[in-house]
Amino acid sequence: MCSNIKIVILLSSLLLGHLGFAQKGTLSFENKDILLNDLKADDTPTTVCYRFTNTGKEPAIISRVTSVTSQIKAEWEKSPIAPGQSSILKISFPSTSFPLQFSYPIQVFSNTTNPLEKLSIKGNIVDNPYKPFLLYRYSMNGLHFRSSHIDFQKVYSGTLRQDTVYFYNALDSEAQLSVLYAPSYLDIQIPEQIGPKEKGRLILTFDAIANKEYGYVYDNIIFLINDENSYRNRLSVSANIAEDFSKLSPEELANAPVAHFRETTLSFGKIKPKEKGKCDFILENRGKSELIIRKTKSSCGCTAVIPGKNTIAPGKSMSIRAIFDPTGKRGYQYKTITVLTNDPKNPEITLTISGNVEK
Repeated sequence: MCSNIKIVILLSSLLLGHLGFAQKGTLSFENKDILLNDLKADDTPTTVCYRFTNTGKEPAIISRVTSVTSQIKAEWEKSPIAPGQSSILKISFPSTSFPLQFSYPIQVFSNTTNPLEKLSIKGNIVDNPYKPFLLYRYSMNGLHFRSSHIDFQKVYSGTLRQDTVYFYNALDSEAQLSVLYAPSYLDIQIPEQIGPKEKGRLILTFDAIANKEYGYVYDNIIFLINDENSYRNRLSVSANIAEDFSKLSPEELANAPVAHFRETTLSFGKIKPKEKGKCDFILENRGKSELIIRKTKSSCGCTAVIPGKNTIAPGKSMSIRAIFDPTGKRGYQYKTITVLTNDPKNPEITLTISGNVEK
């Protein structure tokens, strides 16, 4: 008899729990994804609205709304939303603080049957004809550029990569612009004159045929603006030059070099302030053709990298020595070294050295 009573109580509890879950509120959004094409830049916040209805059986409460950027601000009804009632979630953001192409997720947390609802806002930002200067934040002697830095990102060796840089003449007179200095691997098409309150553009071509470097490269362009020679009239340029292995045939990949370090992390132990820390990394070529070391670079000028040679025959190995100079440094030290090779499956390898400098 007691067993039967226990079974009835258990079934009743499970049924009540199921009914309690089924009777929660439910947030049903009319549109979870908002697309803003050609949004004009503005110095006042842009606001969009997500409309939703509580289609559940109980009041719904939104507890919080989050995003990956603090630039997004959310407003919503804090009191319970009754079944059948509709409401609005407002999202505001400063368009001038967003990248020209943007996409952000928004998470809505509530006490409903869908406790985490994922929304999104995406689009692109364009010039505002009534406020043309807003997207041009970097000023050089009356000329305003969108950014002080041009990043070509990945450029394959032996190829050309082009980018366009826009600027705005905020002066009340014509501006004359010319290049005082630019690296030899960078071609720049530039207008000689820009009218007052007009926009101009530079067309830059990064020549990875002329620049035979590999890995990260960085340089500056210095301009002459209205005959004024100032080091402040400059833009920085960067790129990551890499080999394009996508065109290799299956046979070429099968016969490619294979770079393998016996260890990628070494310690130079404890050293005195005037003593140098030394670590020797052994690099093996486990492939079927010659392994070429394209470049070695340390994360700090305090670390010198000395490869034994630049090529390794199949089946052979060599030592790469890292020497750490502790001048001006004390305590635990951790540095990285990047090794670039022609191994198509593993062209970039990161090594680390660490140790302690006595105080």
